[in-house]
Amino acid sequence: MSENSQLHQRLDELSNRLSQTRAHLEEKKLWNSGHHLTAGQLEARYVFLKKQIDHEAQDAEAHGRHVSDLERSVREWIGGLEIEG
Repeated sequence: MSENSQLHQRLDELSNRLSQTRAHLEEKKLWNSGHHLTAGQLEARYVFLKKQIDHEAQDAEAHGRHVSDLERSVREWIGGLEIEG
């Protein structure tokens, strides 16, 4: 597989994940958000998300796919949108 097609595949994967996140957020709008996350809950979620992103990046690197800082940031941003309150 060429480097260009690998990049397109990875961008498609991120696009699919973003679409799923958008759908999740649309569903969440229908919920009654009578509560908010506390600072401790947000920090715990960040720690969990950071470990998950690091694991995904290590897995990609182990398969010979370099994960740029931009891709890592996008993954963190998408993961942050998935916070369930």
